[in-house]
Amino acid sequence: MRPDSKRWVFVILAAIATLVGCAGRGKVQTAAPMSSGGSIITIEAGNYKFSPHEIRVAKPGLLAIEVKNVSGSEQNFTLKDLHGKILKSVYPHPGGSVIVNVELPEPGVYTFYCDKAFHSSLGMHGQIIVGR
Repeated sequence: MRPDSKRWVFVILAAIATLVGCAGRGKVQTAAPMSSGGSIITIEAGNYKFSPHEIRVAKPGLLAIEVKNVSGSEQNFTLKDLHGKILKSVYPHPGGSVIVNVELPEPGVYTFYCDKAFHSSLGMHGQIIVGR
């Protein structure tokens, strides 16, 4: 490999490492209780990240999730149960939002991610922690 080629490979790998390191950083937030029971939270789907990326819910029950697409491209929000089964999968349009109502019947860690190619591996994933 020529020295110029090695330099470009290094630059590209450094750029990818920077993107992976910055993606997925976000905040932890507790879902707000609703007067009708259950909880509510808003998640922003951006470029290779969800914010917040970790959500805490006090107890099992109904969770209303507003997924806002704050990017200029199509995003996805897929939520899995404790056993890896998909509970919900939605595609909010750029600049739009979708309300997801989901029953989280038992304490544990539920995972969510974007199913677009490479988005999850670049940091677009998170978790909902129920009752812990």
